[in-house]
Amino acid sequence: MPSQHSPETEHALSPAIVLEFCNFCQWTYEVWRNHLGLFDNNKRLTGPRNSYVKQELNRLSIISQEYGLLQIAKLHDKAIMNGNVTLGIDYVLTYGDWSDSVRVHLETLKKELESLADQLREARNKILSHYDLSTILAAAPLGRFAEDDAERYFKTLQVFVDTVHNEVIGGPWPFCNLVENDVAAFLARIDWS
Repeated sequence: MPSQHSPETEHALSPAIVLEFCNFCQWTYEVWRNHLGLFDNNKRLTGPRNSYVKQELNRLSIISQEYGLLQIAKLHDKAIMNGNVTLGIDYVLTYGDWSDSVRVHLETLKKELESLADQLREARNKILSHYDLSTILAAAPLGRFAEDDAERYFKTLQVFVDTVHNEVIGGPWPFCNLVENDVAAFLARIDWS
């Protein structure tokens, strides 16, 4: 008998589930763009990082970065983990009623996304989700994700999301870039002196 929350008891890939998936992908994109705007691409941080606010800005940058990496990693969870159904790329691919050509296209995109997300898996398993003692004692960096890789990841994720949305609901699901305006408005309100 299927569990209460298994895909067998629900519409495996209903329009409502596709919208939730698209929203999760959008959120992950926004978190990444938010971090870039606030920290990595923020030219104003040259001064404050050398001032009395340096510690707090570094702390907020780490929090933002780790949260963003965790959001990416969660998109790559297996559809069923420890008896729980998780909504991510594997779920969408596994439980979608795809034509052969669409399935091949989505599997190709998934492989490209996984090749980038694999760089984060060890960081997620050893530091972001757990405090692995040997990893902490080794103090070795984990989860390197080059800027070009991040750009490529989100472009590929956009194609994946657009394909899924188009096949199940109709039309693309473009990621919204309004987060950049929010970041700019927020940064304009900060007293950088």
